[in-house]
Amino acid sequence: MVCDLLQKLELVHASGIQIIPPHGQEIVKTLYDILTVLDTKGLALLAFDGIIVAATTFAAEKGGVFHHRGWPRWLAIAIIVLALAAAALCLLVSEISYSFFHYVDCAAPDRLDFSNEISRLATLVDWRTAYYRLAWWFSMVAIPLFFVLFQGSLSWKNITPVQTHERQEKV
Repeated sequence: MVCDLLQKLELVHASGIQIIPPHGQEIVKTLYDILTVLDTKGLALLAFDGIIVAATTFAAEKGGVFHHRGWPRWLAIAIIVLALAAAALCLLVSEISYSFFHYVDCAAPDRLDFSNEISRLATLVDWRTAYYRLAWWFSMVAIPLFFVLFQGSLSWKNITPVQTHERQEKV
């Protein structure tokens, strides 16, 4: 018996249906809850990475970093690349790539087997946790690098307004 999502949901709520494993529904719900937490954390880190990119671009542009060769330029580029890589990983964390109850087997009219669904969701949780941890580390590395760049941009006082492309005030 092949079931679509609606039929599977009706069977879940029908009486007398055998659920395999015995607490399969609760396990699936818990895995979806974990994916929701990862999604929320991933989106928050994504927003934070956007702030890092914007702040780095602002500090580097104010200091004229992008207009001169040297370590400040490469530092700014490294910070932006780290933050963008973290942001890309966060998008993988928050991706909705699974069909709900797609792997639930309803081969018999009185039985639902959640084993494959549980296995698939557990794999997704593992992968997305790994993506989140890597994104978090990229962001944590970018933060002290940004502070070095920001501190340096405060001390770059020998740069003329022409070099930073700032408009000079008319007197």
